[in-house]
Amino acid sequence: MLIAERDRTRAGYIAGLRMLADLLERQPEIPHCPHQWVSFALGGTEAEAFEAIERAATVLTAAGIEFDHQVTEYAQCIEFALAGMTYSFSRLRDAEVELLEARRSYERNVQVT
Repeated sequence: MLIAERDRTRAGYIAGLRMLADLLERQPEIPHCPHQWVSFALGGTEAEAFEAIERAATVLTAAGIEFDHQVTEYAQCIEFALAGMTYSFSRLRDAEVELLEARRSYERNVQVT
């Protein structure tokens, strides 16, 4: 069975979430994810991602939605819950991404026996 070509735009993502919610509501036989969690890493540069996180914090505050905004020496993250669903997005600092990629570069060369 082929899966239809996905619309990877923001509008396509939102439409897909609505369609999934409608389908799960109409068809209780279809299992749902017990974790109720959407979490992803932001792409782009560190500056772009951190700016997007700050803009999100501003609009969540204006909308009166409680959220957790974590800023560490390694990354930034925003997490909030709506009803039974948690939504989270984050971005590692560029130095951490480089360190992680350097560590992963050894994976194909090091074998533990």
